[in-house]
Amino acid sequence: MMMKKITTRSVLSVALATPMMASAAYFDFQDWTSMYGEQGFENSSPFGMTSDGLTLTATAFETASGVDSNVYMDGAYHRITGGMGVCTKLDEDTECKVSSDDNVSDEERLVWNFGQNIAGVMLEMGDDQHYDFGVSDFLYRYGSTDWMTATTNNLGVVELALDGTSGMIEFMTSTPGKESNFYIRNAYISSVPVPAAVWLFGSGLIGLVGVARRRTSRQTAQAQ
Repeated sequence: MMMKKITTRSVLSVALATPMMASAAYFDFQDWTSMYGEQGFENSSPFGMTSDGLTLTATAFETASGVDSNVYMDGAYHRITGGMGVCTKLDEDTECKVSSDDNVSDEERLVWNFGQNIAGVMLEMGDDQHYDFGVSDFLYRYGSTDWMTATTNNLGVVELALDGTSGMIEFMTSTPGKESNFYIRNAYISSVPVPAAVWLFGSGLIGLVGVARRRTSRQTAQAQ
């Protein structure tokens, strides 16, 4: 498996030099889970969500075998909603049979399909304890590219600059072990390149960092 190392700083540099759309669709998986409740989705009836006319369909697989797994929208732990993860086996109520297996962990692959080409993705991520992912690595690829390594900042935020040739993005952990397990809390998705509007996608990052900072401050206050 070939991988390339991409840091948050280098991703942002590429992103600012890449044409982006005039606005970015926002998918908040924490809010979705808070509204509809914790549950899993089999690939035969996949998770779907639409924002600003852009529809996300999410599925999951076991990495080595390609056997179907389940997208899992995880609820609160430590008073923090997890967001989107993966669960290998669901019970009859679509709950995860093993409660610790509801994030994206080793040997699991999360797949997003938008049905149209994507030019950029910005993520806020949490760790296996639902806290900020911090400065951590994960793997992603789109279209026919090799797996690449991305690194989130200290708030668990990262921007991925894509080339606009594919509408499918895949995510995996970077290494075995709980320290690399993650949830995706929310995402901004850029789909149509418009050169004059590059700054708007960058302003989305500023807004997302602001949200992450406020959430971190709120969590710290609650912990006290």
